[in-house]
Amino acid sequence: MLETPNITKTYRQKKQLSLRGFANEINKELVNTGVSHTLVASWEREKKYYEPDMRLLFECIATYSDWRAEWARDCLKSMWPDLFMSGIVRVKLAKAE
Repeated sequence: MLETPNITKTYRQKKQLSLRGFANEINKELVNTGVSHTLVASWEREKKYYEPDMRLLFECIATYSDWRAEWARDCLKSMWPDLFMSGIVRVKLAKAE
């Protein structure tokens, strides 16, 4: 399973976004999230205490129906694999229009 830093970097590179571009895309339709390019850079570092905030990830899942929701789901699965494996938490993404 990929760790959160690799997940973030993989999605950012796949979408051909800079750190600032990734932050802008995450913030696009969310209110008061304040994701900055420096925060995205810290998520890509190999340190557990720089993982994305759980509330932000759930907001992405609730707001977006594209790669941003998939990124959030993949991060949550990486951060709490036992919850997903147990079936306690299930995330069903809406189909992109």
